[in-house]
Amino acid sequence: MGVISTLSRGMRRAATRLGIKASAYEGASQGRRMAGRGVTTTGPNAAIAHSLPLLKSRSRHAVRNNAYASGARESYVANLVGTGIRPQWSDPEIQALWDRWAGEADADGLDSFYGLQALAIGSQFEAGEVLGRFRYRRISDGLSVPLQIQVIEADHLDASHSTTLSGRVIKMGIEMDGIGQRRAYHLWRYHPAEKLTAQINTRVPVPADQVLHLFRRTRPGQLRGVPELTSVIVRLYEIDAMQDATLARQKLAQLFGAFVKRKADADPEDEGPFFGTHVEDGEPGEGIDAFEPGGIHYLEDGEEVTFSDPPDIGSSYTNWLRTEMHAVARGAGLTHEQLTGDLQGVNYSSIRAGLLEFRRRAEMLQADLVIHKWCRPIAAKWLDTAVSSGALVIPDYARRRADLLAIDWIAPKWQWVDPVKEVTADLMEVRAGFKPRGEAAAERGWSLDQLDKEIARGNVSADDQGLVLDSDPRRVAKNGTAQANDPDADPDQ
Repeated sequence: MGVISTLSRGMRRAATRLGIKASAYEGASQGRRMAGRGVTTTGPNAAIAHSLPLLKSRSRHAVRNNAYASGARESYVANLVGTGIRPQWSDPEIQALWDRWAGEADADGLDSFYGLQALAIGSQFEAGEVLGRFRYRRISDGLSVPLQIQVIEADHLDASHSTTLSGRVIKMGIEMDGIGQRRAYHLWRYHPAEKLTAQINTRVPVPADQVLHLFRRTRPGQLRGVPELTSVIVRLYEIDAMQDATLARQKLAQLFGAFVKRKADADPEDEGPFFGTHVEDGEPGEGIDAFEPGGIHYLEDGEEVTFSDPPDIGSSYTNWLRTEMHAVARGAGLTHEQLTGDLQGVNYSSIRAGLLEFRRRAEMLQADLVIHKWCRPIAAKWLDTAVSSGALVIPDYARRRADLLAIDWIAPKWQWVDPVKEVTADLMEVRAGFKPRGEAAAERGWSLDQLDKEIARGNVSADDQGLVLDSDPRRVAKNGTAQANDPDADPDQ
């Protein structure tokens, strides 16, 4: 104990002489290990305003040119949106009108409402945010509901545009009132990177209730979003550089077929061409500027060839790349198997555990990002427009509006790793009372009412056709025999 105390006192004295203050938390120390790391404190928007344009540009470049980044985007969209998150309206008339309008929703006339979901989420992945603008149409335009959605890139919202205007504050293109509510978005009329319209481009203030701003907020007070690849952009580019260097090394190794050294007493004219020449089929060649695969090169007396020998990770390359891709997958919010397609060492338990963790995150993003910030505002604006335009006649609409907008948004069902095991487990939980039927139905992309209606409709159809199916629990027991209480059962069975 005496020796330890003496060492501790000596270390404290040394730290005092160096001007280093002791900290109760090692993470807050100012020693060599933590010097210069995270010492600058910024608000939720200062760093974004400075870095956002370059982050967007590099993220999009990575998605365009890096297979892993492109695959990460596709997997993100496919799992969050898939074939579309669809509403289940309580009124069949409203549902029918919505289904007709969904095919007309795109202001550009290219996608359905569900295609716009995928477009918006893909843009949010790349740029961290995306904008949607409500576009009202004339009745004479012939739409089922005179409203469309225009998806525009967040570049229209200038992150550097911060000022004051008539007592209101504009932060990164967003106009705020005195209590911090968004009042308007100051948008470029045309995309600022399009050269053909640069000379006539102007900012236009658009009321906030006509704009959807889709982004993932990670800090209180944050006004803009950052790309989902932000934490791994550097790593992606380093992986590309490493793969290019490895490929170049292998190409270089294939350039040298043979080098021939002359004898010391040989006549150069008898021996062949000078250094750097290439011989094919036994004929002397002319001097060349670059090596070619399989070339035979002659050296002058006393000449030697020396190659650079940079460090080579050799057999460790695969393990290194796998480790790096694990980090990229984690930063992108995906599993390693989703990002790379590599199923080496995977078994049922491990991949199921990974997918369950990913699906928890996907469901969180579906609920907060896609449904709450995108789908619900659109549904509310659509219903108001449908009623005000006369496309829907709903008595006492103002009082009933909240009830009508209590919509079940149904995401595409998850595909299971082993359906038999998953269904058996769900059946046991439901029968034991540990899980309601509605939860099991929602996991498969159904609302309980919709599922029950479909089952009832199927039963009526089977009865009308005189069919007794093994999947019908009214008629057939789990072991395949007829139910004892089935009035139509054959007594001889």
